[in-house]
Amino acid sequence: MMTRLILVAVLALPGSLGESAWDKVPAKWNLADVSRILLDSPWSPAGAKLEREFTSRHTDPQTGMVTDAPVNANDANPVPGIQISRSKPLPKVPVIWWSSKTVRLAKQRLRQLSNPSLTGEPLHADELPDYVLVIEGSESLRILQDTKEDLHDTVFLELTSGTTLDLESVRLFEGTVPEEPRIEFHFPREVDGRATLDPESERIVFHCKASAKIPRPGHDNSLALRAEFKPRAMRVHGVPDL
Repeated sequence: MMTRLILVAVLALPGSLGESAWDKVPAKWNLADVSRILLDSPWSPAGAKLEREFTSRHTDPQTGMVTDAPVNANDANPVPGIQISRSKPLPKVPVIWWSSKTVRLAKQRLRQLSNPSLTGEPLHADELPDYVLVIEGSESLRILQDTKEDLHDTVFLELTSGTTLDLESVRLFEGTVPEEPRIEFHFPREVDGRATLDPESERIVFHCKASAKIPRPGHDNSLALRAEFKPRAMRVHGVPDL
């Protein structure tokens, strides 16, 4: 039901792009407003899933250089590699800045719009103690809940300064009837008493790589994505909302 509602609202998005939905009162958000916040806003940039394929590169016995040119296999030293293929459209992986109050209010409002009996309930979102980013979807949950890698090594935030913010913890949510399954990535707001993120920074890039420990035939069994956020735009009525 939720998915159908969002798909219907997406068709209405072009007519609502002239104003910021998030600057309206949450109780007044319509389906197009909610869909824009969750699908096309500073808190939900498009996540690109990158396809990974092993290459057949090797070391040229004469030059010593790594190449993918044809060569006699008996005279070459194979070099394992990973190639990113963009030869065909790849599915998008939703990445959402979950600790934003705007996002969580939009989720609540979506439930109200899908169930009119909830319309009278107040909308409320507390500030979370961590910065939390979320990847939604059952397939992503399947890959990330049991990975070959230690996610503390492959999931991080790249900051404008060139430094990185390490992952603090991961939490899994199996999903309910009104909510999709999701994986929460928690990052600290402070380290040694100092703020970890600057709301005035130009960009923050979320990196995530993982592969399922037990592959499922006929399914994608790995994720390799980056999602770029622009903190300066993540504001409501001029106030940062991270």
